[in-house]
Amino acid sequence: MVEVPPFEMPFAARLSPHADRVRLHTRTWARDMGMFDGMPWTEARYDAADYGGFGPLTHPTLPLADLKHVNDWHTWGFHVSDVFRDRFLRPRDVAGGKAFVAELRSVLAGTAAPVGPAGRGLADLLSRSTVDDEDRHHLGEHLDALLWELHNTAQGRVPDPVDLVEMRRRSIGAELSAKLLRGSVGAELPPELLRNSTMRALVDSFGDVAALRQEIVGFDHVHATGASTTSAVLAVRQFFDCGLEQAVSIVADLISARLRQIVSIIGELPAVAAEHDLDAEARAGLHRYAEALKSWLAGELLWTRRSGRFSSSPTPVRRPFHRPAGLGTAAVLVSSPR
Repeated sequence: MVEVPPFEMPFAARLSPHADRVRLHTRTWARDMGMFDGMPWTEARYDAADYGGFGPLTHPTLPLADLKHVNDWHTWGFHVSDVFRDRFLRPRDVAGGKAFVAELRSVLAGTAAPVGPAGRGLADLLSRSTVDDEDRHHLGEHLDALLWELHNTAQGRVPDPVDLVEMRRRSIGAELSAKLLRGSVGAELPPELLRNSTMRALVDSFGDVAALRQEIVGFDHVHATGASTTSAVLAVRQFFDCGLEQAVSIVADLISARLRQIVSIIGELPAVAAEHDLDAEARAGLHRYAEALKSWLAGELLWTRRSGRFSSSPTPVRRPFHRPAGLGTAAVLVSSPR
């Protein structure tokens, strides 16, 4: 078993005042989509993982309606990941994995009606979302990353660390999460700014922190049980020919380095804004975006520590519909730019 390190977090976590109502909404939505069919989710496993509590910690300032919608998207992503792991990765079912991804691609393209819960969830989300070509591209990358992991696992191949980090950003949906954050705080930023190397590094580091951290926390449940060979810990252990404990330490150091880079980049944003001659409104949006990234990272860490998702025999989260001890209630700020 790996010893999970005490991950550092320079930002403060906050909990949405709408947490209880969002949890109830998301649970109902997941049930309506048919996600509690027992593979991999039952209602008990869903409650133990506290998927309904993810959005209230990662988007603490959103109004209720927006938070419900964002949390449905995150819950869909968790469902797809868990289904793919248990139905296709563990049994090395390449044909089944391809068929699953093909259904989701058809739903995304609007060329076929959904069949399973994941497809129904995606169709419902698309019907009430503004999805552009960029979003569809990133969703397609997410599905590509799932198949990439399946092919590696079926072949018993541990990927190169550099390839793994790049694909993990896609499988965790880093680009989509960052775009959701920008939209959630009304940060209308010029495309040329978002293509800036500094801004690209910010999103990459943001995705790396969450993806690599969950790989350590979930190692015993997923990778140590043979469910997948696609692991940063396994990749580092193979690349450096070191022991498991040292590999975990190296990955944890990488997470810390990415966090430091995020802090550094956020400090550079005023200069980036000046370089791109942003007006006052865009500068305010950039500031809100940076603050939202901080809240997301701190909230995701707290959720990961409390969630039963990473246990083979999870138990319900203690006080699942109450505010975690030590958290204040966030004010709803998104409706009035600051």
